[in-house]
Amino acid sequence: MPRELRRAHTQNDKAVMEAYGFSIKDTTEGICVAKLMEMYQGLTVEKA
Repeated sequence: MPRELRRAHTQNDKAVMEAYGFSIKDTTEGICVAKLMEMYQGLTVEKA
């Protein structure tokens, strides 16, 4: 991947983690995806 594109991806990842209050230092990509999925599921579950 070109250096500039890799840098843009890294900056975007950091912005997303900051926006959702995730620790940039301690949050791996897998943890981030799992947390985002949990949040999504919580928002889309049908209310009974």
